[in-house]
Amino acid sequence: MLELKVPPLILFNIFAAVIILPADFPIRLDNEGFLVGVLLVAIAMAIALSATMTFKRAKTTVNPYSFDNVNTLVTSGAFGYSRNPMYLAMALALLGIGFLVGKVVLAVLVAMGFVSYLTKFQILPEERLLAGLFGSEYHQYCQQVRRWV
Repeated sequence: MLELKVPPLILFNIFAAVIILPADFPIRLDNEGFLVGVLLVAIAMAIALSATMTFKRAKTTVNPYSFDNVNTLVTSGAFGYSRNPMYLAMALALLGIGFLVGKVVLAVLVAMGFVSYLTKFQILPEERLLAGLFGSEYHQYCQQVRRWV
């Protein structure tokens, strides 16, 4: 059983709210970091979409709580660069949101907290489950591909 009780997408929204709520509105398009924020969010969306499509092609689940339907160890596409590209996309999106709303330092701190929390309560338990399901194949994958990037 996974230790995280809050689904990662809801957790992302909570962390994003911490960045957005103290921001000044409306967001100014001439904000120095606006284009960086747009770029980071666009990259995050591309990574998340790519990873989701890779899971769909492999006919395995993207649901982090549905290990009954995990039938394939996905190592291609974005998973060839990061063992957790969907979570990486969420962290990049948090940074992008910080640039968009002009709260970069806060976003860096929040993203670091998100990564730490998610690693401890979601990723490490997932890794234990995947090691149990795929054994040496998973251990070899872990040696070849980093957890985040």
